[in-house]
Amino acid sequence: MLLEMELRMAFRNLAKRKLRTALTAAGIAVGVALILSLLSMVASAEVAAQQAFRRITGYDIVIVNASVRGGFLRAPAGVAGAQNLIKEEVVYAVALVDGVYAVTPVLAQRTALSGVSVTVYGVDPQTFEEVYGALNVVEGGFLSCSDCYEVVIGRALSEELGLSVGSRLALTLGSTNLELTVRGIYEVGMRFQELAIYVPIEVLQRATGLEGYVSYVLVKCVDPREVSQVVQALSEALPGLSVISQTAIAGRVTEALNTLTYFFMSIGLVALTAGGFGVMNTMFMSVAERTREIGIMKAVGARDRDIFALFVLESTLVGLIGGSAGALAGVLLSHVLPSAIGGYGFTGLVRAVRRATPTPTQALTIVVKPENVLLSLAIGIAVSVLAGLLPAYRAARMRPAEAVRYV
Repeated sequence: MLLEMELRMAFRNLAKRKLRTALTAAGIAVGVALILSLLSMVASAEVAAQQAFRRITGYDIVIVNASVRGGFLRAPAGVAGAQNLIKEEVVYAVALVDGVYAVTPVLAQRTALSGVSVTVYGVDPQTFEEVYGALNVVEGGFLSCSDCYEVVIGRALSEELGLSVGSRLALTLGSTNLELTVRGIYEVGMRFQELAIYVPIEVLQRATGLEGYVSYVLVKCVDPREVSQVVQALSEALPGLSVISQTAIAGRVTEALNTLTYFFMSIGLVALTAGGFGVMNTMFMSVAERTREIGIMKAVGARDRDIFALFVLESTLVGLIGGSAGALAGVLLSHVLPSAIGGYGFTGLVRAVRRATPTPTQALTIVVKPENVLLSLAIGIAVSVLAGLLPAYRAARMRPAEAVRYV
């Protein structure tokens, strides 16, 4: 009952000074809108950056054989190197784990070409580049399908063997002879890394008698910052396998995104602090104007805490009104600001990253998270409440006799 009465009084007092209340609430609204819009831009940039990182960075996790026992580890008997293989069905188990964005199997074998020791990688063209990252193919293209008799070779190897795009390459694996067409030539700048070839995994599996088996599995996570959680989930789901994370990428992404978040939160808080001083100034003015009213209220039985609660409630209502308006404005501003700053802001940063990829640049997708809306609103209300504490305390400490005589 007392709270209801104080609410009515608070609304009445604020309504008496509509313009002042509106301007004070506007100060809070500006800060809340700025915080929400900047947080939304960070969230939008985070989504875009994750998409770009997934295209241009390597895998996050590698899964290898840790034992010769276990359901996923049982390789065919009599095959050289069988103890290092795992069943290809592990790929389907990995894909079901939460947080996994993409997964690809790799079968690795060693052979010799004209006396040159070469590593042969059997890969799935549909998923390999998505997980591992695009090879720098400088001539031709990457493998076109998982069952084509094609090969992509390194620049050093092509020069060593005198091969070019369209040439035929004779490859011997054990007792099997393959004739493959050079589909493309890649370049990385280091000779030892260019002494390797990539062939469709199904072709390599048939040639080596390892149908259904792979050397290791590469995994890319939905969020690079959640690699450790995905590693734990994979370790529990795949007993007997070694799940190894590439923590460097996750650390860099986390650091960059956290820095952006803290930086823009600080900008918003500065603006909101200015709004808080506006609330404090308004409440001090209200206390001064209502000194006689406060004295009368105390004279008829109002306690110090009742007066204190009344003024804190008024500042809270100002924060709620301003925060709500600011949240709405922030949502609208989140959609307008990226376009306004264009190439000089987040969109430009994302485009700069995406220029490293073969995919066309896309517009920045706006992400307004409910938790960011609630956080911005809560900060706005909290600043307003804090700004009202000192004026409310001064009002509560007034002496009734002096206050009643105030003119």
